[in-house]
Amino acid sequence: MEGPLEKIYNLPVAILLAVGFSLSAFLFYSMLKYAENGNLVIVILLAVAISIIAFVVAQAIKFQRYKDL
Repeated sequence: MEGPLEKIYNLPVAILLAVGFSLSAFLFYSMLKYAENGNLVIVILLAVAISIIAFVVAQAIKFQRYKDL
């Protein structure tokens, strides 16, 4: 597999989950702060960013699982 996400896909699962969890937690915290201020556009963009991180982490775990087979 070649591409910009190759390094992410080859990280150990524990590190990948820890980084994904910490990034998602920070973005979720930021989303709640912007929601209190009433900034709907930033809240939607942060929700999309959280979804992208979750998707990349899930794809990386799936890639590593099938790489072992």
